[in-house]
Parts: sequence; structure tokens; C-alpha cells
Amino acid sequence: MIDITSGVVVPFFDDKNDERVYSIYNDGGHYIAVPRLKRNKKGVSAARELTATDIAFNSLYSRAVENGLEKRALAEFVQDEMTTLFPEITDMSGFVAEKIIRKYKNLYNRKKRFRRKAYLNKWNYFVTITYDDKKHDEESFRKKLRRCLSNLHTRRGWKYMGVFEHAPETHRLHFHAIMYIPDGEMIGNIAELRDYSTAQGQMQITHSNTFFADSFGRNDFEQLNEQELRHGGTINYLLKYIEKTGERIVYSRGIPTAICMKVKDKDIATSMEDYVTKYLLFDDVIKYERDIARYKTKQMTFIDIFCNPPKVA
Repeated sequence: MIDITSGVVVPFFDDKNDERVYSIYNDGGHYIAVPRLKRNKKGVSAARELTATDIAFNSLYSRAVENGLEKRALAEFVQDEMTTLFPEITDMSGFVAEKIIRKYKNLYNRKKRFRRKAYLNKWNYFVTITYDDKKHDEESFRKKLRRCLSNLHTRRGWKYMGVFEHAPETHRLHFHAIMYIPDGEMIGNIAELRDYSTAQGQMQITHSNTFFADSFGRNDFEQLNEQELRHGGTINYLLKYIEKTGERIVYSRGIPTAICMKVKDKDIATSMEDYVTKYLLFDDVIKYERDIARYKTKQMTFIDIFCNPPKVA
């Protein structure tokens, strides 16, 4: 643009002054930017040691969730059992209510983190692995599968996020995960198998990996596309197990929840209010290979220090 009074070329945007640092995540359809301000660093307090009441509550809460109890029924069950165990606590109703609210908040944050990691990164397989009694018990299955996946991440660049789960009908332990396996880094061979599913009551086609079949047992490596991931219920399917069982999510290293980078004003499509002001970015602002796939640990440390400083518990 030219200033007609002086003849000087004036840019539409001042590239040096219109940039701000944002924390950017993907909501499943678009990239969302949240402005971040530098804050003073604060120390992190040591984790509080669990008391007898904490341990009892956690055990009772897990049992109630596994039995399908919800809200009022869950609270009444836990309160009755806790009152029997700890009659000296005078306000057991308030104690249990506070603990349950904290559980709900933690679950909400875990699910939000899982969704943002799933939507921000790329995945090409939905994987289910079940152990064979002749090869493992539950403990060895968990331990050796996690070690195997960790080695595949280090040596072949696999990425994964998933959860262990007991099948409702058989109570056999499974592992469900979404994975990214780079081209040429698959181990074993994928063979298409057709057999009868007792759970579905019909014939089904699975894609069995020979390495995992030999090492662990039955498995299915189903190829994913982006549409299936975002709209086919894959993420909700995994989150169902997280909510139902309270199992910890198994992540490989180096899967960012958000990226921290500078964005120009011209890259912002519109703003919106969601507790804080957020900005919808144009679709071509973020390039996966450039901005996400190559996101390094040092940059992630920068997020922790600059964008998301630790909070005192």
C-alpha cells in the first residue's frame, strides 16, 4: 500500500509488531490459538503422600465405576462404605462430595488432553492386542507390551496413545490404541483373517500382525484415515474405556498437546469467547510436517517454562 501524501510504501501488516506468542491446539476441525503471557516461574510442591482415607476412597470409587454406578448411586455407595471404615469423620458427605468433584475434574482434564493430542497429531492405525494364555498373564502382558512399544518408538519412530481394558464379556485384558507407524517401519507382516466374533455374534475380518501374534496373541491392525479418526468415533471409543475403567493412558514420548509459536494478525480468521478469548486460525497457517511433526523436546520445554509454568498444588 502507498501513502499518497508521501509516496512511501506502507505494508498492510507490520511483521515485527503484529506477532504474538500463542499456544495452539486442534479442536478436531480447526487450529485454535490462545495468547500466552510470560509469567514468573514458581516452584512445584512435592506430591502429597496418600493417607489411609485417600487409598480407601480411591479403591471404593474405582469399584463403583467398574460396577456401573453413576452420580447419586456412586456417591451413596462410597459414603456408606467410608462411614463404616472411618466413623470418626464427622462430615463424611462433604468429604466424599469434594473427593468426587476432584475425580470428575481430573477425568475431564485427562479426556481433554487425550483429544487434543489425538487431533493435533497424525495417526494411521487403530490397534487392538489381546494376550494369549500360553504366552502371558495379565501382569507380563502389560509389562512386555509397554516395553515393546517403547522400543518401537525409539528405534522405528512409532507413536501411540491407548488404554488397557477388560472385555465386558470375557474379562480378558485388551490394549486399544491409535498409532502412527512411519512408512517402511512396520515389523512383521499383516495378514487378513476371517473368523467368528463371539462378542458381535457374526463373522469378522481382522488384520493380524504376525510379530504381535507370535509375541502376544490375537491382534488387529486396522488402517485409519483422518475422517474416520475425527468423525468415526475412534477417539470416543477409546475415551469410553478411560472413563469406564479409570485406567492410565499409555503415551509414547514426544506427542505434543499444543504447540507454542508466533502468529501474525493476518493469520487469524476470527475470535471467539470460551472463558478466555481464543482465535480461529486460517487452515493453511499450520503445516504439520514443519510445525508439529518436527516439534522437539526443547520447544516443548519452552512451552512448560514460557507458556504453561508449573502451578503450585
